[in-house]
Amino acid sequence: FNTNVNNIFLYNISISSKIVLISTGILLTSGTVMVFILEYNNSLTEHNIYGKIITSFFSSVTTRTAGFNTIDFGMIHNSTVMIIILLMWIGASPGSTGGGIKTSTFFVCILNLFNILQGKDRIEFSKREIPYLTNTKAFSIIVISLLIIGTAVFFILLFDPELPFIKVCFESFSAYGTVGLSMGITAKLSTASKFIIIILMFLGRVGSITLLVTLVKKVKTLKYRYPTEEIFIN
Repeated sequence: FNTNVNNIFLYNISISSKIVLISTGILLTSGTVMVFILEYNNSLTEHNIYGKIITSFFSSVTTRTAGFNTIDFGMIHNSTVMIIILLMWIGASPGSTGGGIKTSTFFVCILNLFNILQGKDRIEFSKREIPYLTNTKAFSIIVISLLIIGTAVFFILLFDPELPFIKVCFESFSAYGTVGLSMGITAKLSTASKFIIIILMFLGRVGSITLLVTLVKKVKTLKYRYPTEEIFIN
C-alpha cells in the first residue's frame, strides 16, 4: 500500500516541480562541494571539518538568494568567485522572491543542449515534452540577462577604471540576482556606477522579459507563414 501511495505521489508531481527540486538539489550539492574544496585552506582555514562543511553549505545557499555571508568574499580565490557568480546568476526558483534567471530556466537550457547532442528535435524530460515556446523563452532570458549584465560591467569599468574587473563582475551579478553580496567595492563606486547597480537590481527583481514585454508592442497573431530555409550554424 505504501509503495502504491509513493508511486502515485511521485507521478502527480508536476514537471515544473520536479525540475525545481532536481536543479536545486544539484546546485546546493555542487556549490557546497566546490566551495569546500576550493576554500579548504583559504577562507575556511579557521573552521574544523564540521564547520567547513556547514559554512560551505551556507555559502552555497545564500549566494542564490539571501545575501548573508559567513566568509570574507574579498579574500576568496578567483576560481571560487567564478562559482559564486554562476550561483548568483542562476538565482532562486520561479515563484519565489529571489532574483537571477531562475533554476528552471537554466535547467531547460541544459536539457536542450543534451537533446541537441542526442539528435532529438524536441526537449523531453520525465516522459513529458517541454513546449518549444518554453525553450525559446528560457534562451531569451539567458541572452538578455548576459547582455544587461555585460553592458553594466562595461559602464562601471568606464566610470571607475581603477576597480578590478573580477570584483566589478561580482558586484554586477550580485545586483542582478538581488543577492546583496559584495567583494568590498560598493562604497568605492562612483555615483553613476551606483545608479547602474540600482538599475541592475530593479531589472533582476522585476525580470528583464517582464519589463521588455511592457515596453515593446505585441505583434498580433500572424495569419501567414514564409517558406522555411535552413541557416548554417557552426
